[in-house]
Amino acid sequence: MKTLSLYITLFVISACTLDVELKPLNSTAIFNDGNSKMWLVDHLWSKQRDYANPDRNKKDIITFYASGRCAVQKINTFGNEKGDVVDYKVIDKKIVILSGKGKVWKFKITKLSEGNIELTPMKGTSFKYIMNLVPITEP
Repeated sequence: MKTLSLYITLFVISACTLDVELKPLNSTAIFNDGNSKMWLVDHLWSKQRDYANPDRNKKDIITFYASGRCAVQKINTFGNEKGDVVDYKVIDKKIVILSGKGKVWKFKITKLSEGNIELTPMKGTSFKYIMNLVPITEP
């Protein structure tokens, strides 16, 4: 009986592990959900002060596309304007680089979840604010 249960256990384990193909993790998926995703710039922190507009309708949004491009614009212009389109790259879920229009901004990802991303500017970048992003939700 013990031999039979051992064979069954080995069969189950081998069936679960053999020929299983693992897909590589796409490090940009949190930003774009495999297509596109809009994030609200909820806070822009610098020296204990929040510089983001307190009016939700005038806050910035960033739409991240799976193509590696993103559009930055005011939420109240969405649908009427294209926004500023730049390229982005995520490196090892630790660094985000936005580049375009002659500028390169590098951020360290200091918080990362489905509901909150915090980007801290790295040394040498011209953008000096800690950016807190939250996904756009229904009003």
